[in-house]
Order: sequence, then structure tokens, then C-alpha cells
Amino acid sequence: MMSFKGVTNLFIGLLLLFSSCQQPVASTDMDTAGIIEQLTLQVNAFHAADTSLNAQGVADLLWPEFTMLADGHRVAYEEVRTGSQAFMASLETFHTEWEDLKIIPLSNRHAISSFIFTDSIVAKDGTLTQARGPNTFVWEKRGEVWKVIYADADHYPL
Repeated sequence: MMSFKGVTNLFIGLLLLFSSCQQPVASTDMDTAGIIEQLTLQVNAFHAADTSLNAQGVADLLWPEFTMLADGHRVAYEEVRTGSQAFMASLETFHTEWEDLKIIPLSNRHAISSFIFTDSIVAKDGTLTQARGPNTFVWEKRGEVWKVIYADADHYPL
């Protein structure tokens, strides 16, 4: 039977062995204020693309792996890219107000933004559509570029 001193020495030895085998841990310091500032600019760019009917501008803010849950339906990047072009081409105006913007950094490479939108959209045929609802974007940073990898939005008629 091992003595208390022997058990203690074995424990200390295993602890030292384990800690010496570990790889150095990369810094997990997160520039929260910087991420919020960068994503505020990206959210504003998304809003500008929407309201100027710039479908390519919207697509440029999405990663090719982008997916969305819109009003209970899953939509992939290609559907959003081509659908936005057709949808925006059919519009006269696209007015949207985004309120209560929250940006939550999760890491140096991932963050969530959410807001409440109020849309007032006039089609070229004169049809007016108004809706309000929540929107959530999951942002991913690759290199120095932040783009949306996932989104969720629900539209409730006014």
C-alpha cells in the first residue's frame, strides 16, 4: 500500500506531466467594443442595401453557406441571392426601419445581431405590403470580413 506521501508525490508528478503536455492556449481576449463597432457598420450596410433595392449588396453580406429561417421556411444562399434579385426588381420602394438593435459578441469570430423591423414596401403594380417582426443574424468573421452565416426573420402583417 502506498503511503500518503507517495500518493501526494504521484499526484504532483501526474499534474506536472499533464500540464507540460498541454499546448499553449491562444488568447481568448475579445475586443467587444471593436466587434460591436464593426458589426454596427455591417448591419447599417445591410439596411442600406435593402432600402436601395441593391440585391447584390445584400448577397455580398452573406457567406455562400448562408441559410435562413424566414416565416417558418428554410432558405439557402442561392435561393436568397436569386430571390432577392427578382423581389427587388418588382419593387417601387422598400422602406424599412430597424429598431432596438442589439449586438452580442460570442467570440472574436462570431456574433449575433437582432432588431425589430417595420417594413413598408410598394410594388411596381402599386401593392402596399406592411409588416413588422424580429430579425436575428449570426455573423461570422473570416480573415477581416464579417458576413452573415445564418438568419431568422418572422413577418407579421400590420
